[in-house]
Amino acid sequence: MIDMDIRADLEEAHRLKSMGRYNEAIARYDRIIQQDPKNTSALKNKGEVYYYLGRHEDAIACYDQALAINPGLMTVWYEKGYTLRKIRHYADAITCFDRALAIDPDYTFALANKGYSLNELGRYAEAIACFDNILASIPNNLRAMTAKGIALREIGNNEEALYYFNRALSFNPINSFVWYNKAIALRNLGRTREADEAVRIVNHPQAPGTSDNTGAGARK
Repeated sequence: MIDMDIRADLEEAHRLKSMGRYNEAIARYDRIIQQDPKNTSALKNKGEVYYYLGRHEDAIACYDQALAINPGLMTVWYEKGYTLRKIRHYADAITCFDRALAIDPDYTFALANKGYSLNELGRYAEAIACFDNILASIPNNLRAMTAKGIALREIGNNEEALYYFNRALSFNPINSFVWYNKAIALRNLGRTREADEAVRIVNHPQAPGTSDNTGAGARK
């Protein structure tokens, strides 16, 4: 009976979480944890709710409790790492992503976020290795292309960086973030006119070579 009650409570807590009724969800998860202190699903999901509320330290504490019970929870290592990355604890985040990748080396989200964290720490060669691993299996991964371009630009390989920015833009021609980073690479190469055009597209995003009758950027 207790197991059935806990299962029903867990489903209700997940429903409340999905509806954005976070305080009610936390109360429900707490009730489950009081009955079953080793319920890692309740701990993980409670941590996610805390993350949504911007209570990052509380989220990490929940993930730590779940991992103390079962250190093989790959997605909890990832969620902890993601939270640490968001509060700029990049080295600690990388440690968590590595723990997730030790369980599944092909876990793309962990590999990508490890790469982003390495970029933030200026460890560009290691970051590029992460993005190369992703692109080897998912060649059209726009975020990996862009992040690799940023790493290449930061080590002075602006021409190669442009290749990846252009490749990313071939999939999404109005991605302002990519245009912004492309503009920096162009300016580094002294290609000022092209850089200015890239900045114009950042400010007025629309597919290059298209225009509307008002002159305003088309939004999609």
